[in-house]
Amino acid sequence: MKKSTSSIHGRRDKSYRAANYPIYQTTTFAVEKSDDYENFIGDSEEFYIYTRYSNPTVRTVEEKLASLEEAEDAVLFASGMAAITTSVLSLVKQGETIAAMNRLYGMTYRFFRDIAPRYGINVIFLTEPELYDLKKTVPHARLVYFETPINPTTECISIRKVVNSAKQIGALTIVDNSFASPINQNPIKFGVDIVIHSATKYIGGHSDVMAGVSISSKKYIHIIRDAMKAFGGCINPLDAYLLDRSLKTLKVRVEEQNRTAERLAQFFLNQKKIKKVFYPGISETDSYKIASEQMTGYGGMLCIELASLEKAKKFCDSLKLALNATSLGGVETLVSIPVLTSHIKMNRSELRAAKVSPGMVRISVGLEDPEDLIDDFKNALRRI
Repeated sequence: MKKSTSSIHGRRDKSYRAANYPIYQTTTFAVEKSDDYENFIGDSEEFYIYTRYSNPTVRTVEEKLASLEEAEDAVLFASGMAAITTSVLSLVKQGETIAAMNRLYGMTYRFFRDIAPRYGINVIFLTEPELYDLKKTVPHARLVYFETPINPTTECISIRKVVNSAKQIGALTIVDNSFASPINQNPIKFGVDIVIHSATKYIGGHSDVMAGVSISSKKYIHIIRDAMKAFGGCINPLDAYLLDRSLKTLKVRVEEQNRTAERLAQFFLNQKKIKKVFYPGISETDSYKIASEQMTGYGGMLCIELASLEKAKKFCDSLKLALNATSLGGVETLVSIPVLTSHIKMNRSELRAAKVSPGMVRISVGLEDPEDLIDDFKNALRRI
């Protein structure tokens, strides 16, 4: 099925033929006979015993997300960070090395910088050219972790080049695909082993549910799911139901956000007070060719750079329609200053390496009328 169809049609309610799959709001499931517990010992995903392990409402969303990313299976989590940390820690052990991109979402970067080393895991941060030549830079890496488009600049790196580089040294690859969504980009088609989303973002899409997902082959999802059961970062059935609701409009939402983001990028390009505009769909940028090769849409995220942090603050504080808030991918347009939010606990040298400046403003484009957004941004620019 095409994406718009598979987003809507998953498991069917066999009891009452409800249009929406039911919420199994229960922590535990009974068995008819004690001998049925043999299925639990065998790790059957379709044998429901306890919602931390699996739940029918959760399972239908996992199946839909796997289909959208053209993968075999998926496992849902209570947050994007739970998906990231559980996936990484289930695949890498003490003494092994992770080759991580040095331009990552701030909390992901801090996990690799501050927490993973406590467990005896070596983390080496690399630039894009170094990721493309792992045989030379980190030939002993067990895992390669990156994201594209990159948070917050929306710049893109070649998935194919990273995968080819990782394969030369026998390393696994994980990519954070949150900025793109499964509608605009499917990294598994380019050979990535595991795709992660903060499902709080485009997949949830309404700023009312927190979730994460890891998507991969059955082999790796089995390993990650086992770790999730032990770490306990499971999603609850109600949140899974909200994701299922949101998936039904994912394609139409993302495609509209793509169109509006392109209009806003062109608007900002013509504003003298803007030092630089970052958006994969701008043909003059280095990311454009890469994005055109691996994305079907350029996304609803863009970033602008003003002259200083003070001007960035004044700009954000002057907006009436767009909300000065963290997160992204929702129906409402959000703006945030990365050095004050997502990248707040990174020092100056780390920010320079991540190419994040004090005057940057990240914009998550919502579903408002583009003309209304342009008017709001025009008025804010007049105040700085």
